[in-house]
Amino acid sequence: MKRFFTYPTLLRLFCRYRKGVTLIELLVAITISGIFLAGVMETFVYILQSSEDAEAKLEAVTNARSALDTMSQEIKTARIDPRRPIQFFYGSSVDLPYGDAIDDDLDGRTDEEIRDGHDNDGDYAAVNDDLHIQLDGGVFERGNLINSPDLGDRNIDEDCRFSNDTLEFITFPDPNNPGFREKNVKYQITTFDGQPNVLVRRVIYNPHDPDTRYEEQDPIAFNVLSISFLYWDPNRFPMDWLTAWDSLYAPMFPDPQIELPAAVHVALTVYSGAAPFQEYSAGQRVDAITLQTIVNIEQVLKDERYQNLK
Repeated sequence: MKRFFTYPTLLRLFCRYRKGVTLIELLVAITISGIFLAGVMETFVYILQSSEDAEAKLEAVTNARSALDTMSQEIKTARIDPRRPIQFFYGSSVDLPYGDAIDDDLDGRTDEEIRDGHDNDGDYAAVNDDLHIQLDGGVFERGNLINSPDLGDRNIDEDCRFSNDTLEFITFPDPNNPGFREKNVKYQITTFDGQPNVLVRRVIYNPHDPDTRYEEQDPIAFNVLSISFLYWDPNRFPMDWLTAWDSLYAPMFPDPQIELPAAVHVALTVYSGAAPFQEYSAGQRVDAITLQTIVNIEQVLKDERYQNLK
């Protein structure tokens, strides 16, 4: 005779033979789950923070590169006007007493030397740091500076304090716009629309014509910690970088008395931290990126006086 079990009977049998979960087992399960979830959360936070840091650095690079492109295009058109006995190209240098408080050149100390194109902290070693590209015909780029520390070599101006330099000059006339015969251009860090640390491009169109002269100002980079200009002096031998320039004193320059530098080195440092820029205080450790470029002033390079120096 077959034996049939009703549902209540099966339930009683299941409960009789089922092993219960103890409090210790429950606590162990909760602990393991907590450790797992903590690891997941830590990984999530790390990924999120890394994403924010990468986005901030990318924005800073884009910000700085755009400003450098703008300045490079204009600086190379600075000119010597033969109609005027006194030229106008003025660069001032202001070194701040602090930098990013980071050992940028990894020499074991925070040097924060002055940015001047020289080895001020004594960590240059020609055997490792002297860098020169060999061009066609066996000629070396910067060949006259082989085994001499200069911009382009390692450990030269790689851990510098911040600067607040300004540059002001006259550009070539615009052949595509005869109404704007010339421009007076100035770059400086200032406050713009209530926001500090803005690199501003001020332009005075037709500066020598009171009838058509007018001025405009545009921000070209934000959260700027430092702007530095150096000037390649074609009037000294050997040629070298200067931290300031004033063409007003050209009559007192050594021969050949070229009124403008042959090139301008520009270094721009922009805040790259993920935290709001307003939380930064001058002199504290700060995340920043520095982009640099060298701009040749084309008219000087074509000047007969410069050509005769070669």
